[in-house]
Amino acid sequence: MNSIAQAIKCIRSPCNFHSFGGFRTLIIPVFLVLTFSPMVSAQQGSEQFYVSADTGNIGDGSQESPFNSLSAAESESKAGDTIYLLSNSHGMLIDGNITLKPRQKLLGVDANGKLLEEVNQRVQLTNTSSLPGGVMVQLADNNEVAGIHFMNMGNYAIAGENTNYSGTYIHHTTFTGNAEEHIEDERGLVYAISFNGATGELTDIRVEDSRFYFGEDLGAIRVFQSGDSRGSYLFQRNDFSDLGGRAYFVRTQHNSRVETIILDSTADNIGRGNRNSDSIIPYLMGQSEQIMLVRNYHFKNTNQEGSASNTGIEAYLFGSPRPDEANWCTACKLTFKIFDSVIENAVTDGIQFSNAGTNSELAYEIRDTKIIGGNPRQGGGAISLNLQSTADSGSHTTLVVENTEMIGTTGYGFAMNNRGGGEFVAVIDFGGGALGSLGKNSFVANERGAMRVPPSRITASDNWWNGGLPRIFDAEDVVFPDSRVEFAPLLNEDPR
Repeated sequence: MNSIAQAIKCIRSPCNFHSFGGFRTLIIPVFLVLTFSPMVSAQQGSEQFYVSADTGNIGDGSQESPFNSLSAAESESKAGDTIYLLSNSHGMLIDGNITLKPRQKLLGVDANGKLLEEVNQRVQLTNTSSLPGGVMVQLADNNEVAGIHFMNMGNYAIAGENTNYSGTYIHHTTFTGNAEEHIEDERGLVYAISFNGATGELTDIRVEDSRFYFGEDLGAIRVFQSGDSRGSYLFQRNDFSDLGGRAYFVRTQHNSRVETIILDSTADNIGRGNRNSDSIIPYLMGQSEQIMLVRNYHFKNTNQEGSASNTGIEAYLFGSPRPDEANWCTACKLTFKIFDSVIENAVTDGIQFSNAGTNSELAYEIRDTKIIGGNPRQGGGAISLNLQSTADSGSHTTLVVENTEMIGTTGYGFAMNNRGGGEFVAVIDFGGGALGSLGKNSFVANERGAMRVPPSRITASDNWWNGGLPRIFDAEDVVFPDSRVEFAPLLNEDPR
């Protein structure tokens, strides 16, 4: 079993939570830290070739006489070689593209061969000579890409397209801007990094310590998994700001299965151009399955970018009333855990879970998280759970919320919606219920009330309701005389 899959398996068990002063804290396994610690490997490789934008000659690829183009390096290098992009003092850009061979490394370095980890020092690479043109860097297996600033994308900066890109390691990279003319997806965007897996096992793919910013038609990291393929991805310590597209977009289709870990990332102003660009979204179609962990994620929307559908974090199962019926979720599976995170001032709902599929199994957990501010206009809550879009969908949903703050929204702290009508199966535990939540949640200053729920049993013991009893409403936004929310006992002090 690969190391990302081992980490996902480990976090499924409650044994990963250890009690400290009444709070439960996720312990990330030691092997996760060791296996995925950043590596600088500028001195490794079978042969070394050098490329520089300011060399006057074609060169032979040596450090003393570097190539002046990526195409020359591609032509002369073989599997396992390292290609160094040399920084220069004239601010010149390397212009072109390259298809990497297995085990090759593409590294931006200084004159001493040191990897350029600092954001302002990275070698600048663009692809303006052939716009809208091809991909700047096409991946093979076990490639490493680092120390590069990709600029003005007319197509993907880095892509693994229907090939084996297992072992990809992208780190200390920067991505800014999109070209005026670019290869657009259905929403007019081009993504900086695209992984498109259709067959086989695609494992140990990492994007770390990278920055994505300033592109109205630019998205950051996109995973499209299809067929019977399997994928495992680790994304950590990445920063996103002022983008039209999503930070992390993970879509599965057919019978594919993807496991994703997102750690220690930040995002601000996602959704430029009035777009629906939820900053993180597991997006499921067909009979696919996803397992996703988000930990220590800090989201805000300072400039209130995006449309009324632009949540902070969303999970979406594709289905009715979308016209593409062949790809509707029928028996999708999603396990989605959000821990130790802050979602602040979303332009609409802070966290939203939406199921438009049928016969699906959905397990959600939110722990040790803050949802602050925001103007919920879709599901209506700081946390919104949209159970089904068609009656009697046959889906089963569980939601655990613990040690979490829902503060200062213009809507409800929690909104649960049964828009399809009919029967549903859902177990909701905000404290004291069958799923083991310890409660200790805070519902404070949410303008419309604490909860809006259909007539369904919800356990919510040992929570803080701003010093009083919870204000609970029905689906018509009317105070519920018998909501079946079991909220006793109440906390006597704010746990924050």
